[in-house]
Amino acid sequence: MDAETTAARKQELRRTLRARRTETYSGQAGARRRTEEAERILAHASPLVVAVERAVAHAAAQGAAPPLVAAFHPTPTEADVMPLARRLADAGARLAFPAAASGEELEWVAWDGSSEFLRSPGKGFGREPQGERLGTGALAEAMLVLIPAVAVDRSRTRIGHGAGYYDRALTTLPPSAMVVAVIHPDELLEKGALVRGEHDVPIPAVLTADGLVSLVTSAGF
Repeated sequence: MDAETTAARKQELRRTLRARRTETYSGQAGARRRTEEAERILAHASPLVVAVERAVAHAAAQGAAPPLVAAFHPTPTEADVMPLARRLADAGARLAFPAAASGEELEWVAWDGSSEFLRSPGKGFGREPQGERLGTGALAEAMLVLIPAVAVDRSRTRIGHGAGYYDRALTTLPPSAMVVAVIHPDELLEKGALVRGEHDVPIPAVLTADGLVSLVTSAGF
């Protein structure tokens, strides 16, 4: 499939998947469902929390900085990762969230675990913290990166919102970093359901309200 056909197919998939998400998670009933699922996401993320707690303790024993975890502030219909982000901040991790940048790379901003998120000045961006700006290369220190997606399939293909920010950011990670896409249960699709472009980075794991699943081993954590 050539690049033009791939781009057109991905845009068609985005429209279909976003429409389904809006139908399921809009309105009061959708908001209640999303809130309930956020608590299940937090419960299923316990292996990630334990790993971060151990890394925090190890860093403290070595007199080193706490581990860095990257997360995202979700839109009103995206899977709500914020309860998990707060839990990881409480565990002692440093938290970083994406912010608008002037170029093609995401800027990363520190979050203290409780401060308010404000609307981003960048077009197409959501909310961002008002903490210390960490630069575009902050993920080079990341232990865990929680990323958004429109959907992910079991071939490890992720479809995002189309700007390529996360695919570029993921190329800066250390080899040891864990990458987990946080999505709704029905957004984990069967193998081959999505088309992968030349620059799309394969995703090793997904977290939904139904569980934490490795796409490398096709098993739960």
